[in-house]
Amino acid sequence: MKYTTFFGILSLVVNISCNDIIGSDKVKTSEPTTPSIAFLGTFHFGSTTDYSSMKTDNFLSDKRQQEINKLVAALAQYQPTKIMLEYTVKENDKVMEHFTNYLSGGYELRLDEREQLGFRLAKRLGHKKIYCIDYKKPLPLKRLSEFASKHDPDTFEKFLKSIKENDKKDSEYLKNVTLLEYYTYKNTETEDLKNKNQYLVDTAGFISDSSYIGVEFVSKWWERNFHIMANIDLEIEPEDRVLVVIGGAHRAILKDFYKDRNDIEYVEINTFLK
Repeated sequence: MKYTTFFGILSLVVNISCNDIIGSDKVKTSEPTTPSIAFLGTFHFGSTTDYSSMKTDNFLSDKRQQEINKLVAALAQYQPTKIMLEYTVKENDKVMEHFTNYLSGGYELRLDEREQLGFRLAKRLGHKKIYCIDYKKPLPLKRLSEFASKHDPDTFEKFLKSIKENDKKDSEYLKNVTLLEYYTYKNTETEDLKNKNQYLVDTAGFISDSSYIGVEFVSKWWERNFHIMANIDLEIEPEDRVLVVIGGAHRAILKDFYKDRNDIEYVEINTFLK
């Protein structure tokens, strides 16, 4: 929030009339207005540097494009005033150039969830701006891999296998359902807990009496999400209804940050997808 303190939003409007000055010490105040925020956890439609990723069919086909439009229509029910996407802040000018050209009909959406969902929804709602809120932070993946491979190779191999098997399972499920059904399934507390436990239980467990590399890896992942939260806060204003479209692993953590805060209302996007 551009003028936010750490402890919340306080908006005070004082209206004093001549009669108030002369005959009364009463001051009229307005109630503080609390903004709201919702997170749509997503997967990457196109290429990604992630260790494992979803295998999808042609999302540019007529069938999938119709499904995307239905998903966007469902998201529009939340009536967000700002849409924030998983682009870094330094990409803002380039993103805005693409979005502005898209609004004027001079840009074709790429196979990218940020454009297919975010740009499309923003245009549907008449927005003129897209907000970039991602923050990149290197993770000590190489050191984690070296430690785990040396000290507990069986557990590490099982861990990596479980990640790939989960993506394979989700990919198979997606083949047989619509995108609206898939996003309804993924944006749930059950899936969020599964995501968080991959870090809190599995990854954080790679430690010894001389190395806390698993904990270091997880803490840096959480730190990245704290930075994303800060970027979100810089753009929130009273009365905003913010929708953040971001990777599911980010949603699982960020939603907890905002659910625990008293200066903003967390809204579960899943309620608009059913």
